[in-house]
Amino acid sequence: MGMNDASGPPRDMDRVAANAHDVPPGVLADIAARRWDLHAEIATNPRAYPELIRWMGTVNPAGGVPPQSWPAATGLTTAPHGAGYPAPYSVSPPVPARRSGAGWWFAGCGCLAVVAVALVAFLGLGAALAPSERPDWSEAAPDNPTVPGTPTDPQVAEQIASFRADQPKINELAAQLEGNPVAPLVADLRTFRSDEQRADDPTIGIYEAKPIAERAVALRAELEQSVSDAQSRRANASGSLTEGIVDAAGNGFIDIRWDAASVCTSGVVPGRESIGCVLSADPLTVHLLPENEVGSAWMNQMLVAHELAHVYQHADDRGAADYSGTYNDLFAQGLFQGSKEVMADCFALTYYDQWSLSNGSESQGTGYVCNESERQAIREWAAGLGISMG
Repeated sequence: MGMNDASGPPRDMDRVAANAHDVPPGVLADIAARRWDLHAEIATNPRAYPELIRWMGTVNPAGGVPPQSWPAATGLTTAPHGAGYPAPYSVSPPVPARRSGAGWWFAGCGCLAVVAVALVAFLGLGAALAPSERPDWSEAAPDNPTVPGTPTDPQVAEQIASFRADQPKINELAAQLEGNPVAPLVADLRTFRSDEQRADDPTIGIYEAKPIAERAVALRAELEQSVSDAQSRRANASGSLTEGIVDAAGNGFIDIRWDAASVCTSGVVPGRESIGCVLSADPLTVHLLPENEVGSAWMNQMLVAHELAHVYQHADDRGAADYSGTYNDLFAQGLFQGSKEVMADCFALTYYDQWSLSNGSESQGTGYVCNESERQAIREWAAGLGISMG
């Protein structure tokens, strides 16, 4: 859920994230490094990648992750070193290549996921030192002053300097995502903000400093590419109705392709045609049939709004502290029949102020038409995410 119940006991957020359906694999690695008591639960999460499961079973054989479970791990693999992801370290759990995850379905297809920079566990060597072993910055020699926050280890200092070199550009690029409802899908800025705080710690060790620097390099490159692509998309190159809607919805950060016939093929319900989807491998691309095959302008508008609702649901998950978006609170209240598909239909109906999923000769969606209280819930949910409702 999006918020804790103030009347109940405090929630173990690590445990919640370890079992969340949309948690980034790198976050699982971070939790595994800090919480060995959660290894067994992490191992059952479909987002746990084989190398992480092997690491947990090796370093914590009593943690409930037996070696025989390793081959059953998910098919995710680590990226080759040098491909923009940090290399595994002997004292840290290995780093996953990419994120992928569960999602939502429209006409049998449409799961979403996040592709972003992987996360390495926080295992700084300096942080493991006892207070008496850490440098005493107040007693630095007058002729060799040490600035607080600056590591004395040359290797660590080099990595932090690399991070600092990328930091201004990342912040400049990230500013272009402010207020954008799909920002959590574009880049993992939450991890970057945490890295900024860790980089200020003079006790940081090389096994944490190096991944921090490498993540900054990868994030800067990812943001530069994303911003460049978004700038190009805003022009609505096709001049089409659907592209104009998608471009405006994400300020160019959401892509559109008219290839649903070949892409949206999973789980198609007999007797129904899949006319749109968003795939788990690429949550920021909406796949549709060509407009003339979908039908009228009304049909195309409703279809795009439905698919955008799924993108926003996923962004809501990624932006939540426990990776469970606030729309789940609405489901808990009994709204939208507890269905992401019904909610997506209601989003389209609310956006275009419609009271039917049919215009007489054409129809789409689940068949459920939401009531006014559900429409108000959509408006409030959208406002909370910064989604413009027209």
